Amino acid sequence: MKKKTVAQPKSGDGDTVHSPLVTYASMISLLTLCPPFVILLWYTMTAADGSVSETWNYLKQNGVQGFLDIWPRPTATAYKIIVVYGVFEAALQLLLPAKTVYGPISPTGHQPVYKANGVAAYLVTLITYMALWWFGIFNPTVVYDHLGEIYSALIFGSLVFCILLYIKGHLAPSSTDSGSSGNIIIDFYWGMELYPRIGKYFDIKVFTNCRFGMMSWAVLALTYCIKQYEENGKVSDSMLVNTALMLVYVTKFFWWEAGYWNTMDIAHDRAGFYICWGCLVWVPSVYTSPGMYLVNHPLNLGIQLAISILLAGILCIFINYDCDRQRQEFRRTNGKSTIWGKAPSKIEASYTTTTGETKRSLLLTSGWWGLSRHFHYVPEILAAFFWTVPALFNHFLPYFYVIFLTILLFDRAKRDDDRCRSNLSFLWIMTIANEVEIFHGMQVWQVLETILRQEMSSYDNVVGGKLKLKGKALDVAGGVKKKKKKNKRNQDQLLQVAEDEISAGGSAEQGKDSNEEDTNTEREMSSGKGKVAHYDDHLTPAERRYIEQREQLDVHRLAKISNKSHRDRIQDFNQYLANMSEHYDIPKVGPG
Repeated sequence: MKKKTVAQPKSGDGDTVHSPLVTYASMISLLTLCPPFVILLWYTMTAADGSVSETWNYLKQNGVQGFLDIWPRPTATAYKIIVVYGVFEAALQLLLPAKTVYGPISPTGHQPVYKANGVAAYLVTLITYMALWWFGIFNPTVVYDHLGEIYSALIFGSLVFCILLYIKGHLAPSSTDSGSSGNIIIDFYWGMELYPRIGKYFDIKVFTNCRFGMMSWAVLALTYCIKQYEENGKVSDSMLVNTALMLVYVTKFFWWEAGYWNTMDIAHDRAGFYICWGCLVWVPSVYTSPGMYLVNHPLNLGIQLAISILLAGILCIFINYDCDRQRQEFRRTNGKSTIWGKAPSKIEASYTTTTGETKRSLLLTSGWWGLSRHFHYVPEILAAFFWTVPALFNHFLPYFYVIFLTILLFDRAKRDDDRCRSNLSFLWIMTIANEVEIFHGMQVWQVLETILRQEMSSYDNVVGGKLKLKGKALDVAGGVKKKKKKNKRNQDQLLQVAEDEISAGGSAEQGKDSNEEDTNTEREMSSGKGKVAHYDDHLTPAERRYIEQREQLDVHRLAKISNKSHRDRIQDFNQYLANMSEHYDIPKVGPG
C-alpha cells in the first residue's frame, strides 16, 4: 500500500502515542509484569512486614511454585464485594441529580455530555460505608481480610471487561471517535473508543476512572484506618495523617471532576487495557499502598511532626487544585478571567483537526502556569510524598507510588508537549521562551526574527509568475529581472528625500541626547558619585558572568529548536511517513 504524504500534522487519536518500540515494551510489561506485581505488593505489605528483601528471599528459596502458592484464588466473597460496590457506584452515577456539563470537542467534532454528580456520589458513598460500620451492618475489616482475593478477582475481571470493550468498539461504537489501527494488540491495549457509553448517560470511562478507581481510593483509605483501630484499639497519628491527606486529595478530585474530563485521560486516551485496567486494578492497589503498609506499622510521629506533615500536604493539594482552577477558569472565560488580581498573559494559537477544520487554542502563561509548563505536577508529586512520609524510612516499598507517579507524570508531560508541538508548532516555541524567562530586552524577538527569516528563506527560489509554455524561462525569485529605469529614478528620488529628513531629525535628536548625557554626567560627578550608575552595579562579577552565560544558553536553546525551516520539517515528516510500515497507516474509522 502506498503511504499517504501529509502536508501538515493534524490532531487525532488514531496514532500510537509512543514509538513502536516503547508501545510494545509497555504493552508487554503491563500485560505480564503488572498483575503479578500487584499480588507481590499485597503480599509484601501484609505478610512480609513491608520488606522487599524478605519477599525476595522467599521467592528465591521457593521459586515459581512459591509465587503460585501466595497468589490468592478469587473467592465468592471477593466477587460479591466487587459486584455490590460496582453496582452501587453505577447506580449513583445514573440516578443522582446533576447538572449537565459538556466536555471538549473531539477531533471529529463530537462533544460529550456528562452528568456532574461526582461530589454527591462521593459523599453518599463515604457516609453509607461509615454508617454500615457504625451500626454493625457490615465490618470494613472484611475488605482488608479478603484484600488479596479482591485484587486477584479484579485482575481477571478487568481483563474480561477490557475484552468486552474491544468487542464493543468493533461492533457498536458509541460515537464517531472510534476506529481501528489495523492491529489487534494495539487496539486492545490503547482502546477502540474515545467515549464509550452504555445508553445515553452512562459513560464507561467516567465509571472506571472516577466512580470505581478514585472512589475505591477513599474507601480503602478508610478501610485501612478502621482495620488498625480494630486491631490496636486506637489509630496512630501516622495513619491519621495518611488517611486525612488521601481523603483531602480525593475530595479535591471529585470537587474538580468536571475539569478532569478535559484532561488527557478522558479527552485523548481511548478506553483500552492501558487506562481501564489501570483504574480498575492499579489505583486500588498501588495508590493506596502507603495506608496498606501502615495498618501493621502504627508509627508514632508526635503532634508537632504530624501537624507539620499534614499542613504541608494540604498546602500542596491546594496549590495543585488552584493550578487546575486557573486553567479551567481561563478557558471557560475565553481568556478574560483574572489571574492573581490581573489580566492573564496568554498565547493564542490554532491547529487543524483530522477533518481539516481549524481550531483556536489559548495557552495560559501567567499565574502558576507562568512559572513553568506542567507546574501542577510538582505539588501533586509533593502531596504524594507527604501522605507517604508518615511511614518513615524503614522500608522502601511504601514509596513505590511516589516513584511511579513521578515517572507517570514525566511521561504525560512529554506526551502533552509532543502533541502541542506537532499541532501548534511555532507558537509552542513562544511558550518555551516564556518559561525560560528571556522576554527581557530584545533577545527573544531576535531569536523569533531569525526563525521567521529561516522560514522565509526556504522559499527564496520558489518558482513564481504565470506558467509559460513557449520557451520563455519562468521567473524565479532572486533571479535576474528587467530593470525599469523610470521606476528606478522615482525610487531614488524618494529615498534621497527620506534620507535627508532622517539625517536632519537624527542629528537633532543625537545632539539633544548628547547634551542630556553630559548634563547627567556633570550632575553625577557633582553629587560625589564619581560615575554614572548602571543597572548591574550591585551585581558581583560572578553574578554578571552567570547572567551572561544564562542568556547565551537561552538564545542557543531557541536557535537550536528553530534550526530547520518549515520546508525541511515537512520533508522530514513526509520521509518519516514513507519509511513507516503499513501497520501505521491512517486507521480506518468505523466498525470492522
